[in-house]
Amino acid sequence: MQTQTEYEALAGMSVEELRRKADEHLWVQGEYIGDAAIEDHFRILVEGDGINVKDIYGNTYIDAIAGAWLVNVGHGRKEIADAVYDQIKRLHYSSAWDHGNIPAIKLAAKLAEITPGSLSKVFFSLAGSQAVETAMKIARQYHVQNGSPHRFKVIARRGSYHGESWGTLSICGDPGARAWLFEPLPPMGRHVDPIYCYRCPWDLKYPSCKIQCVKEFEKAIQFENPETVSAVIIEPISVSVGKQVPVDEYWPMLREICDKYGVLLIADEVITGFGRTGKMFACEHWGVVPDLMTMAKGLSSGYLPLAATIAKKEIADKFTQSGRRMLSQGITYGGHAVACAAALANIEIIERENLVENSAKMGAYMLQRLKELDRHSIVGDVRGIGLLYCIELVKDKKTKERFPPEVGLDVKLTKKFKELGFLHKGGALIFLAPPLTVTKGDIDEIVGRVDRAIGSLEKELVVA
Repeated sequence: MQTQTEYEALAGMSVEELRRKADEHLWVQGEYIGDAAIEDHFRILVEGDGINVKDIYGNTYIDAIAGAWLVNVGHGRKEIADAVYDQIKRLHYSSAWDHGNIPAIKLAAKLAEITPGSLSKVFFSLAGSQAVETAMKIARQYHVQNGSPHRFKVIARRGSYHGESWGTLSICGDPGARAWLFEPLPPMGRHVDPIYCYRCPWDLKYPSCKIQCVKEFEKAIQFENPETVSAVIIEPISVSVGKQVPVDEYWPMLREICDKYGVLLIADEVITGFGRTGKMFACEHWGVVPDLMTMAKGLSSGYLPLAATIAKKEIADKFTQSGRRMLSQGITYGGHAVACAAALANIEIIERENLVENSAKMGAYMLQRLKELDRHSIVGDVRGIGLLYCIELVKDKKTKERFPPEVGLDVKLTKKFKELGFLHKGGALIFLAPPLTVTKGDIDEIVGRVDRAIGSLEKELVVA
C-alpha cells in the first residue's frame, strides 16, 4: 500500500495543492463551487481493488454502489487494462462515419448475441444520455419513414431519470432534473405515475389494484392521441424512484399496450444491464423484448466511457437504402476502438466468472440480510432485485411519514457512512449496488456497516 507521501509524489504536488487546484478549476458534479476545498465534501481517490477504493490519505472505503451503479466487474481489473493497452498501440481511433474497427464490430455482434429477441443493430455513443437521445431519434425517424410523421411524443414515468441532455431532460419525470432554469424544454415529454407499491399513488393494493400503474400508459396514449405518440420509455426497475421492482404482469401488459397503438417500447437498461439484476438484462425477468434498448455503465464497467442503443431488426430495416434515409445521428467518438476493446474484455469477465449468476445468488443473500434491518424503527421498506437495492427511511413506520428536510438526514447519514469507511452518500433512500464480484463476507460487511449507521442515526433522532 502506498503512503500519502507516495501519492503526492505521483501527483507531483501536495494534497493541499491538489485541493486548491480542484477548488479553483475542477467543476465537480453534484457539488457547489467551493466544496472541493472541503475534505468532507470531496475525496480524492487514487486506487481501486475489487469492491474497495482508497483515497489520497490511504483510507480504504467499501464502494457499495459500484461507483455510479457501473463497476460491475470490480475495480482494478488487469485484463481490461491489458486489452486497452494492446488496442491503443494498434489503433486508438477510427471515425464512426464511414468506416469501422475490429473491436466495434466484434462488440456489436456480441451485444446482438446476448440481448433478447431480434435486437441486433447497435449504435455506439459515449454515455447513457446519448444512448437515450439516440433511441428517441431512432423512434421518431422510424415513424416518419413508416408514414406516421406526427408521432413525436415520448411517455415516461414521473420520478424517472433518463439523462442530462436537453432532449432527455424533456422526458425525465424528476422535477429536480427539470429545474425551472432549463425550461422551456423540447415538447416531446409526457408522464404517468410510477411504480411505487410502498406508496401507491392510487392507494391501492396488489393484486386487487389490477396493475393500475400500467393502465395509466394506455390512458395517456389515448389522451394524447395515439397518432402523436412515438415511444414509451421506462427503466425495467425504476432506479431513480428507489429501486421499484414491477410485479410480474407489468412488462407483458405494457408490451401489449404499445403493440396495440403502434408505439415503440424503449427499455432504458443503462443501470440495470449486464448482470446487475441477476439477469444479463433486466427485461429478461419478464420475457419481454423491447423495440429499442439503451445501455451504458456496466457495458464497460466504467473503465472507459461507452454507451449503446440497440434496435430490433424490424426497426433497423427502415434505415436501409430502400427505407429512404440513413439515421440522422452522429457521435464523433461513437464506436471508439479502445473503449470497445475495454467493453469486450469486461463482458468476457462477466461471462467467464459467471457474474450474472453470482448477482442472482448473492443478491438473494443480500436481500435476506437487508430484511433484518426492519428491526430499526426508521426503516420503512427494503426492496430491490439482484444486486440493486434500496432502504427507505421514514419518520413513522405506521404512517410512512417522511423526515422533514430540516432534519438533515442526508448530511447526518453521509457523515456516518464516511466514519464507517463507506463510499456513499446517505439520505432517506439508501442505495446499495456493489460490484457483481461480491462474496457473502463482503455482503455481511456492507450490511453490518449500514446497520451501524442506521442504528446510530436512530438513536440520535430519538434523542433529538
